[in-house]
Amino acid sequence: MRFAELAFLLLLLLYHAFLLAPRHRRPFAANYLVFLAGMALAWSLAMEGLRWQTLPPLVLLLVDLALLFPTFVTLRGRLPRPGFWSGLAGVTRTVVASAAFLLAVAFVVLAVAFPLPKVELTGGLAPSYRVVRFPPAGEVPGLELRLWYPASGDSRPEPRADSKPETWRRTHIDGGPAVFWQSYLEHLPTSLVRGGKLASPGTRYPIVFVAVPRNQNPDDFAYVFEDLASRGFVVAAGLPLPSALPPQEPFSWGSAVEDLAEPFHNPSLWLEPDLTLGRSEGPADYRWVAQTQAAVRQLASEPGDALFSGIDWGRQGLWVWGYGTPLAPADQAALGLRCVLHAGGRPPAGHVPAGPELWIFGGAGAKPVANQWFLTLPRLNRADLSDAAYLKPALVFYGLKSQADAGLHGALRQYQAAFFQYAFWSSSGAAFSQTVPEIQGLVLSGN
Repeated sequence: MRFAELAFLLLLLLYHAFLLAPRHRRPFAANYLVFLAGMALAWSLAMEGLRWQTLPPLVLLLVDLALLFPTFVTLRGRLPRPGFWSGLAGVTRTVVASAAFLLAVAFVVLAVAFPLPKVELTGGLAPSYRVVRFPPAGEVPGLELRLWYPASGDSRPEPRADSKPETWRRTHIDGGPAVFWQSYLEHLPTSLVRGGKLASPGTRYPIVFVAVPRNQNPDDFAYVFEDLASRGFVVAAGLPLPSALPPQEPFSWGSAVEDLAEPFHNPSLWLEPDLTLGRSEGPADYRWVAQTQAAVRQLASEPGDALFSGIDWGRQGLWVWGYGTPLAPADQAALGLRCVLHAGGRPPAGHVPAGPELWIFGGAGAKPVANQWFLTLPRLNRADLSDAAYLKPALVFYGLKSQADAGLHGALRQYQAAFFQYAFWSSSGAAFSQTVPEIQGLVLSGN
């Protein structure tokens, strides 16, 4: 919970509690609480940004001020006159004040019900996040390598990518709200640490590569990858080098007012770019997997690098979001992949797994073949697996999330980690479905 926002909500609630008393019984100083609430709101907007949960109490505050100023000279109160009309006015004022007080209570509950989310990880290791950029070399294009890994060393908190102004600017360029409306994410709780080296130097960790559709951002699934890192996996995602951000425009009051008013003119901005990505899903893009593997090999061979001699190349897997043709068995063999996890798509007809496979999708399941498992739920959307499951609960109203409280996100993360553990280390001969419990809402089938 953000402190300035909480102070604003409590002052607004206290002000409306005093309004329940008639004017002649109300301490005159209590009327100044509304101005203190406005000051706390200004503090919150300046230091913490504006969340959608703060919009309704902001409107209530503006209504309070609009009613307060014209009547301020009468607020010291006079004894009510006897008579029917005076009594009716008193009853009406009490009903209106009670309704406004209940609204203030509801707004406090709304903000507490949807706090900035702290996502609990299922592993016991502290994850860290790292970005390494490789410039173009000859015909090899430039690569941005993103790594989630189990870390030790510097245990100070590391802000998540969603908490950084660069991410807000790119989200705005991709069709999302203006930077100001995203700045509250600066206070997003994080499980990441600054790290600097692997959790246990000398230990070799399995690695999971990531493939997402073209022009999508693997950071959108960061909670999944942080969870895998907390379980002892290194997760690597490769992308083309991002284009440079356009120069920051000089400040002007006109552009500031436009940015502030933009979500009111187009409320769907609160759902972007997740709304667009969820409705225009593309096939998974495998072009960068081989180059990502080569980049990780380079880092793991450099003395002094955090990954030096820390990757178990006998245990490599692939995590995929999106539909389309799976990576060819010959390519899987060339990369040394032992297993593949597909989310958001179904296997094509006649597909034969090259190794253990887990497919996660919504709707009715089909009949899996040998070495293949299906994890199905009634409906699966991108926002059910991405960070938007926690950061944008309003997506539930557009059918892009199963529940406003992130639904089955936690259970899906545990199934994914369990699958990689099974594929890398199981030697008992038991099927994957025999190593995990049954969870209501999820159906696991396979051989």
